[in-house]
Amino acid sequence: MTNKNAIFTGWTIVLALVLTILAPVNVGAQAIKSSPRPYYVALGDSYSSGEGLAPFLAGSGSCDRSPEAYPELVAHRLGNVTLRFSACSGATIAQISDQVASLAPKEFRRTALTTVMAGGDDLPFAGLIRACIGAVTSATSQTIEYLPSVSSATLCASTISGAANLLGASINPVTSGVTIPVSALTFPLTQPSTIESRLIALYSRILHAEGAVRHRATGPQLIVVQYPTLLGSPGSGACQLSSTPLPLPIPTTSGGSTAPLYPAFTNASSFELADLNSYLQIETSVVVERLRSEGYLDVSLAPLESGFAPLDCTTGTSPDLNGLLLSSAGTTTQSGSFHPSASGQAMLAASAVAAWRSATR
Repeated sequence: MTNKNAIFTGWTIVLALVLTILAPVNVGAQAIKSSPRPYYVALGDSYSSGEGLAPFLAGSGSCDRSPEAYPELVAHRLGNVTLRFSACSGATIAQISDQVASLAPKEFRRTALTTVMAGGDDLPFAGLIRACIGAVTSATSQTIEYLPSVSSATLCASTISGAANLLGASINPVTSGVTIPVSALTFPLTQPSTIESRLIALYSRILHAEGAVRHRATGPQLIVVQYPTLLGSPGSGACQLSSTPLPLPIPTTSGGSTAPLYPAFTNASSFELADLNSYLQIETSVVVERLRSEGYLDVSLAPLESGFAPLDCTTGTSPDLNGLLLSSAGTTTQSGSFHPSASGQAMLAASAVAAWRSATR
């Protein structure tokens, strides 16, 4: 009887030890299983929503969010994240700030990554394109004919001037180029332009929503995705932006033309638009550098990887960017004009993921 009690007691001790060893494992496994996945928040405008890459996601409405947009691709590559896809076609910097406000604070507390692309709709890119595009009879034509009430040399000049002012620049009356003070393009940033001030406020709001702490290198990351270069060198002729003529005859200020008409910019406006595009890229990078110098190490720039092809001004085509997409009547442009193609979105995704990995390793 004593031996049986000893054996029973021994087995009781062994069983207790086994349960003690296994208990933490089971609790840990349960905790891992029930732990919610971190959020990936995608903010921005039409370049982030995937404008032009229909069919769009159900429920995205006029925001035109595409499954081929870079946020969807980034979420897929990262794997264990829950995507909060808030980017919306046409969003200005102020409206992107509203996207931040629309998310619950608890969502930002669980955020591991936020991407944002902002500023293009403040200029706005769409208005610049609409005001400045006319038609020429060939890629080398020196005479441009505008669409009445849609575009003209006066409308184009006014729109470019307005965009230049937002960037802290002006139009040089001698060269017709965009000139900008060095102080708006270099660090330390002592005289921020209107666009730079808006971007500083937006990025700061995102960082504060994420609970960013100065001089802390770890934690939620804000990746600022760079706009791509839109136009290649305009060359000596007009900058043609469609490889096929307008589908229907159109009325023009000069009384019309019987020759095929190709959408195009004048030489001067194409150079100015290329300058505005370049300055927005530079100012975005300078703002990121300023915030990092102030100790916000959680923000990084995702410069576009080399190889992204801008539009060829002779053919109006690019593998990575849509050219001018016309309506069936040929009098208006489609919303996907000058937006990244599927391959362009893939390159944006690659740059965002590379910046994320560099920031978190």
